[in-house]
Amino acid sequence: MSRPRFHLPQAVGGVRLALPEHAAHHARDVLRLSAGAAVCVFDGAGQEYDALLERVTRREVVIRVGGRLAACPEPSLPVTLAVSPLKGDRMEWVIQKAVELGVHAILPVICVRTDAAARPALKGTRQERWNKVASGATEQCGRAAVPQVAPTRRLEELLADPPPGMRLLFDGGAEGPGLRAREAPAAVLVLVGPPGGWEPAERSAALDAGFSTVTMGPRVLRSETAAVAAVTAVQLLWGDLG
Repeated sequence: MSRPRFHLPQAVGGVRLALPEHAAHHARDVLRLSAGAAVCVFDGAGQEYDALLERVTRREVVIRVGGRLAACPEPSLPVTLAVSPLKGDRMEWVIQKAVELGVHAILPVICVRTDAAARPALKGTRQERWNKVASGATEQCGRAAVPQVAPTRRLEELLADPPPGMRLLFDGGAEGPGLRAREAPAAVLVLVGPPGGWEPAERSAALDAGFSTVTMGPRVLRSETAAVAAVTAVQLLWGDLG
């Protein structure tokens, strides 16, 4: 059975650190770990360490960090997922699954048809929660580098300064060559829209910014399904899945 893993940005060999409150609760009250339990910690930037629970009380859980371990390698293909924020817990689900699938970064973008309930994300209201979701997903899936969840911005800002790499606009009504007809890229930016779909002006602006439209097949997918399916397809074709 694999050892429990905890994200500690300050982790370095030989130090003693108290787990953050949410991690301490998970170790003590959910996993029922006690002093002497062997665990792993990672710094979120790619380094992982052997560690031991040194003290477990209602007030704190203290870890002694040991030697460096061989961390799980990051995916060879940098995949960035740009997606319209979703209301409720659906955005958290997308972030969780995207991290598990190996994305390099997640860029929430406000589009014309973004649900009104999700628009407050532009003010940073969900940033802390989304970062915690990404951290927790990284703990669960064995990665040692936590993918960045960037501050929410508007679509036009992304189109004005997109990350480098192949740019794919996933669109249910798109026509043209599928992913299999394209050459393997060095990096990929996947752009998935809101539940209401793309406005014609948004689609045109994306094409002007160097994006290619890609269909997700004959069925209509929910935005959260499309986001996960798009990342999965890219990783299967050019990444480290399969």
